[in-house]
Amino acid sequence: MHHPLFWSPEFRLSFLRDTSDRIEKTSETDLINALESIAPVAFGGKWGEKLDAALVTDMGRYRKYNFESIRDLLRYIRNKSGHYRELSDDLKVCWCCTLLYLILSCCMNAVKLSISC
Repeated sequence: MHHPLFWSPEFRLSFLRDTSDRIEKTSETDLINALESIAPVAFGGKWGEKLDAALVTDMGRYRKYNFESIRDLLRYIRNKSGHYRELSDDLKVCWCCTLLYLILSCCMNAVKLSISC
């Protein structure tokens, strides 16, 4: 039961927030480069294209994100989870569904490449 698919939603979110914090604080360029090198494969394109238009509009109010960067995706997840209560009910549902979709998309593409999630 170590696969992210079987993790609780709370643990998944905690893992992603912790990963974002580590990436933000690290000077390990090898780690960052390795993470960013899988971005095109992980999402089959830009991750922003997988989001509901209302989420993209909402996220643009606070900062700009590079939709080709996994680092920016992790930053977005961390930031939005911290401000989740501020979202409208519609955006809350949309954000939760999108988060699950992005996690599953990454894992499915990793399986195709025989990369362990």
